[in-house]
Amino acid sequence: MTILLEVIAPVFGVMALGALSVKARVLDKGAVKGLVLFVFNFAIPILLFRSLAHAELPPEIEWAFLLSYFGGAVTVFLSGMALGRFVFKRTLEDQAIFGMSAGFSNTVLIGIPILFTAYGPEATLPTLLIIAFHGPLLMSLTTALIQVGKGGEVTLADQARTIGIELVRNPIIMGLALGLLVNVSGLAIPVPLDRMAEMVGAAAVPTALFALGASLAGYPITGDVPPAMVLTALKTLVHPALVWILAVPVFGLEGIWVPVAVTMAAMPSGINVYLFGAHYNAAPGVAARTVFLTTIFSLGTLSTLLYLFQ
Repeated sequence: MTILLEVIAPVFGVMALGALSVKARVLDKGAVKGLVLFVFNFAIPILLFRSLAHAELPPEIEWAFLLSYFGGAVTVFLSGMALGRFVFKRTLEDQAIFGMSAGFSNTVLIGIPILFTAYGPEATLPTLLIIAFHGPLLMSLTTALIQVGKGGEVTLADQARTIGIELVRNPIIMGLALGLLVNVSGLAIPVPLDRMAEMVGAAAVPTALFALGASLAGYPITGDVPPAMVLTALKTLVHPALVWILAVPVFGLEGIWVPVAVTMAAMPSGINVYLFGAHYNAAPGVAARTVFLTTIFSLGTLSTLLYLFQ
């Protein structure tokens, strides 16, 4: 009960405030869009930049940790695609969104607040490692599959160019890259700039949660119920179970690496799942409903995991 009150309730409470602000028409679509742009383009990238710049890097990357997390993510991604093809008879573009719905976690808007609050500063480095590889790997995979599904419309060179441009222009990826550069170079951030980054970063978590709640309130949740329910189970139950199996019995991970990997895997589907579905007109209804349902169901799974890992 303490975990629920001290960690989960504040996180989902701020999200609920964001949703209520839209339902009560205190905020319109323009205001919500402005909040989301601030979070993605400034607050979160600056938070990640400063966190990584000041982090104490290990002598070598914990590859077993990354293999555990992304082994589980890719497995449920492919499982979602298989369900889309063989059970629900969808096109390759739709299958890609099915896979993304099952394997793409909300690492930033919900992952950072919960992991940093529940596990403290010790969780910073493992969390940043996941985020550093998460977007480039899964977003690139989804984009490539959708482009292949379009057939002859897009060449392989155009696909590679599009993916490369999207990654370079991603503010979150840039924040991580610059933070790593400052860390490994040994440079010190000037005190005024560091203080400014600290102030903006401090606004990142509450603003991100508020913006996510407001965004979900404005997204349609109509769509196919059966695939959304199956994908919700894959994301909130199967994904964390697979990651735990890989992390503990297979790779023998110990310490903070295990709870961070498993808890991050239990996060709901990221909002980018719906954005991708809407942008490419690939199963947008399923994507919207899955993001909504996983966010609701993750309240229970995350509370359980935090209790077990306390």
